[in-house]
Amino acid sequence: MLLLAAACGLCVANLYYLQPILPELAASLHRTPGSLTSSVSATQFGYALGLFALVPLGDAVDRRRLLTALVATAAAVLAVIPCADGGLLVGLFFLLGLVSVAAMVIVPQAAGMAPPERRGQVVGTVMTGVILGALLCRTFAGVVAELVDWRAVFWGASALMLGVGVMLRRILPPQPAGTPLTVRGYAVLIGSLFSLLRARPVIVERCLYGALGFAAFTVLWTAVPLRLIQGPYHYGSAAIGAMGLLGAGGALGANLAGRFADRGRQRTVSAAAFALITVSFAVVSVLSSSLLMLGTAILLIDFAVQAAHISNQTTVFAQVGDEMRSRVTTVYMTCYFLGGAAGSALTGPLWAHGGWRDTALLGSAAGACALLLLLGRAAVRRTATSRKAMAAIDD
Repeated sequence: MLLLAAACGLCVANLYYLQPILPELAASLHRTPGSLTSSVSATQFGYALGLFALVPLGDAVDRRRLLTALVATAAAVLAVIPCADGGLLVGLFFLLGLVSVAAMVIVPQAAGMAPPERRGQVVGTVMTGVILGALLCRTFAGVVAELVDWRAVFWGASALMLGVGVMLRRILPPQPAGTPLTVRGYAVLIGSLFSLLRARPVIVERCLYGALGFAAFTVLWTAVPLRLIQGPYHYGSAAIGAMGLLGAGGALGANLAGRFADRGRQRTVSAAAFALITVSFAVVSVLSSSLLMLGTAILLIDFAVQAAHISNQTTVFAQVGDEMRSRVTTVYMTCYFLGGAAGSALTGPLWAHGGWRDTALLGSAAGACALLLLLGRAAVRRTATSRKAMAAIDD
């Protein structure tokens, strides 16, 4: 589990190396930092497409071979990114997001290995690796860019991906050869995703919560580097990357949420998390000149987003058997990253229009929408339960 958690973290890190070094990359390319937010959203959209088109293959082909192909491609793309510019750069970040879904091929395997009564805790453990990867990669990227060059960040990440590929080949057993996957079989596999949504409305509900939660997360981490290069901070890449360490609260949120999920408290955890996101963004929208307030907001928002995420995953994994966990991961995580891509895409124009204040209010609105949806669904369920109880009394 620890090795799988480490592999997940390093794969997911590919999505976030760009964020803390955005100002330095923009200066190197003679562009404004805000103009490169399209590369951030391209990575998220690529990841969303990979979740939809590639992760379901984990239910149909040898996962070890699939992971080898994804990780090798990621290593190649990372090696080429420092040589690109313009539209090619955006395309490469899109491709990087596409193949970095290797982490989501690993997560359902870990969930399938766990006994049902400990599934939330195991998912929380593996996702802690994901969170730490996303957290430490920002610090790694910021420090390397400051001490060496921003290009060294991607070349170093390429070497790490090669190491992950070797590790996965060694620790994952090959699966027995099955029936070769045909084009028709792949179409049926993808079509089953929509059947899954129709048959289980709770998955649709959790997909919406996940999309809104991750939208808030990407708003935060797309805007924070832009805020920290302004006064009164004027931070460089290393200091911006170090701020990512405040996201350690997210790892704690994953573990706590996993334990509460095993006790059936997913809805309570989600409601508390979305309320925390809403309030934290609202407060820091007007107090961002205080490093203490900004740091506290980063800590609390990361904690809340990851707590809600683990509650969502535990809920959707409980809806299906092991033979469908890659597909339910696809459905949930595709919506999750589409929400994230939308959040980062909206951050660029909002930042240009109203700066930090408007951007932070967008994050607060995402949390508020999720909270209202959750409370509304809870009220509908209570009403339905009361009507059934009254009908039973009348009978």
